[in-house]
Amino acid sequence: MENETIEQIPVEDLHVFRNHTFQVKDDESMKTLKESVREQGIIQPLLAFINEDGEPELISGHRRLWVARDLGLEKVPVLMKRVDRTEATILMGISNILNREKVLPSERGFTYSAMLKAMKSDRRWGNDAPTREMLAERLGESSTQLSRFIRLTELIPDLLNLVDTGKLGFRPAVELSYLSADTQEVIFQICKELGVKPTLTTAKEIREIEEERDLDADEIRRLLVEQDGSKKAEEYKMVFYSPVLCAILKNCHSVSEREDRIIRGLKLLEEQDKERREKREEEQRKRIEEIRKQNQEGGGDTYGG
Repeated sequence: MENETIEQIPVEDLHVFRNHTFQVKDDESMKTLKESVREQGIIQPLLAFINEDGEPELISGHRRLWVARDLGLEKVPVLMKRVDRTEATILMGISNILNREKVLPSERGFTYSAMLKAMKSDRRWGNDAPTREMLAERLGESSTQLSRFIRLTELIPDLLNLVDTGKLGFRPAVELSYLSADTQEVIFQICKELGVKPTLTTAKEIREIEEERDLDADEIRRLLVEQDGSKKAEEYKMVFYSPVLCAILKNCHSVSEREDRIIRGLKLLEEQDKERREKREEEQRKRIEEIRKQNQEGGGDTYGG
């Protein structure tokens, strides 16, 4: 095609894509790629375009570029596309999603968001402003699913990492993305502390409540614990939400107050146990002393026989 040429470009002249939305990790997959390049060289050319500064900027092939640098290669084959920033952004998203073995949810989210913003900022669309439906069709996604992935970009980094590592479900995460950053942080800390994982139902409930009024950490903790069936959550419920304890601690209106009351109660029990133990030891010591006195006065030895 007229707008495509393959060139051998010095590695040091190539720039990574601005605000690249995909991670480049030195993992097992990268080691496999490195061995392949070491033995056969770079078979599939990298993809690049000439950016606003007149320099070659990578669209796709960041992992191959990383390997080339690591192996000390001087030049790499690059397929140069005569495209602008908008077209390059769309190509970056499509080529990486199609060519990578695994694409993380966060990578899809940030990529879809970048592609949509690039399309909307392009005046060539005129009055026919690009919609999510148009982008979704180009990506082979439903517009609803595309919107859900973009919502993930509103999560705090810690929660987004839980999604990428499979410790937080995709749909619950989408619901949590509508919460304030402070509420998200509270949820993350509770998940970390108790090992609980929000269900879709609970995530929706928390979202609905926050849309109406403020939520405190105790209420969020109760909602997350009640929906979780893990052993740790069950133990927590037994301690903080059992009918007996609720009756005893009815004047404690928060979990922190309950924790404080329970801790002080346990410390008091420990002190009482210590006093009783010391008292028994003292009484036993006195009895032994009395027996020894009696034996000395009587000239005998009760223990000797």
